[in-house]
Amino acid sequence: MRSYFSYLLYTSLFIFILFQGPFIQAKNEIETSTLIDSFAEDLTGDGFRENFTLNGILLSSKSGFYRDVWLDITSPFSHQWKISFDGGYEPKLDLIDLNHDHTFDIFYQVAKNENKSQYSYQLYTLKNGLVKQLPLPKHNHIQAKYLQDFKVEIRIDPNQKPIIKDISKLKKQYVNDKIYDGSGKLLKKEKATINPISTFEPILISESKGYGLKSSQSIKGINDHDVFGEIVTLWYYKNDEWIILKSEWIEK
Repeated sequence: MRSYFSYLLYTSLFIFILFQGPFIQAKNEIETSTLIDSFAEDLTGDGFRENFTLNGILLSSKSGFYRDVWLDITSPFSHQWKISFDGGYEPKLDLIDLNHDHTFDIFYQVAKNENKSQYSYQLYTLKNGLVKQLPLPKHNHIQAKYLQDFKVEIRIDPNQKPIIKDISKLKKQYVNDKIYDGSGKLLKKEKATINPISTFEPILISESKGYGLKSSQSIKGINDHDVFGEIVTLWYYKNDEWIILKSEWIEK
């Protein structure tokens, strides 16, 4: 008889865990969600302000890393939207009209590591009540390759004169890595590393033109400490695409 009751007890406990587990997990997630920011603004262009709450769930109580981040949006007419963002450290929203349709856009940024050296960005519009993600600008024509005599050729634009950088002060490293011999002869065709854009910053172009984005992108050699320089570019959104207003090479 005792074994029969033990069987019923274990069976009941198993069924409880099976069906209540997901509920308990969902409840815990709701309880641990954090309000990061809240505001009200007209992002649909209908003349009425929507209410926004930026929420996140931390990886743990001792961590500053948000594993989930999302934006809940409610209109005065009971319309609701939700936008999911990348996780990370210190998520932040800016409301800026970057596509120049006379309505604020949602510009999101979050640090991907604790030392804030890498960021992720997302851009959305809610014009006319439709959530649409807008692409962020990127360079398509940058090239960087090693030349003879411990030099690197960097091309930002195929129609412009290339930048030539002397890397002879680090020739010992390049000889050890068998990219050059001791006399500066190039031993193999090798390209330098072109990092993706690391940061975006909204910037006012002019009162008449409105806002654009400033990006930073580095080019490096054989390791992360061997940084040749940085490409700083000013972008402007026009006719549904990003155009380059200016690119500048900043040598390190």
